[in-house]
Amino acid sequence: MPKTSEKRKFFRHPIHSPIKLELDSRTDPWVSEAADISLGGLSFLWKRKLSKGNTIRLFIAVKEKIFDVKGRVVYSLEDRKTGKFRNGILFVDPPSAFRARLAEQALEIIEYRRALARETGRDVSEEEAALKWIEQFAAHFPAPA
Repeated sequence: MPKTSEKRKFFRHPIHSPIKLELDSRTDPWVSEAADISLGGLSFLWKRKLSKGNTIRLFIAVKEKIFDVKGRVVYSLEDRKTGKFRNGILFVDPPSAFRARLAEQALEIIEYRRALARETGRDVSEEEAALKWIEQFAAHFPAPA
């Protein structure tokens, strides 16, 4: 059987959401975009290499709500396509993981609403999309650890 270096314990969902990154409380946050999110962490592209082990704060924007999460850098690898660094963080505490999970679900519902509108050919309200998404997908969404 071939060896694999896959270390992920959670399914990752691609997302395209603006994030702000704060390395410490003395600096203003920098803006980037999240690449994917899971129950355990998040990855994103950024202009600089981050030091493994550093603790950072991320602010994930979903509509008018900002989700504030703390994470520890677990990797920072050069992305030759973009010239930036793909950074991965691990959520460091249960509240951060929970907030990220809420952000992930909110983003999934937004995407589901768009798909439902395309499929039905009509405008779909946020409430209708949320109710249908919960009915169809919530049971399959990973439970918190």
